[in-house]
Amino acid sequence: MRRTSGTIVGAAALVAAALFATVGHASSLNTATNSVGAGKVAVATCDNDGVTVLQVLTGNNVTSVTIGGIAAACAAGTLSVTVNNGTANSTGSAAVPGGGGSMTVALAASVAMKDSDQIDVTITGP
Repeated sequence: MRRTSGTIVGAAALVAAALFATVGHASSLNTATNSVGAGKVAVATCDNDGVTVLQVLTGNNVTSVTIGGIAAACAAGTLSVTVNNGTANSTGSAAVPGGGGSMTVALAASVAMKDSDQIDVTITGP
């Protein structure tokens, strides 16, 4: 009986080692260009110089976000905003106006302002 349990434990250790042995290839992914995955699909950009982001507060709550410096090439795209304070989050989206410029996106629900908020902005399309 002693040999059988030792063999089972040894086999289990080998299986566990095989399952947890991983080779990391993510370091070879290209992050310097506008592409997805392993550099196989190009991602079109309409704004190469970035945008400005300003939280609009009502009391101590973020109710909307104003995005400025949107390139004219983004017109007719959809701008989406997510605000996350670590406890709650909310989103909003709106169509980018012709000519780009500046726009305010209302959030579905207000989010309490904290010392550190995360704001994600994406433009999809045109």
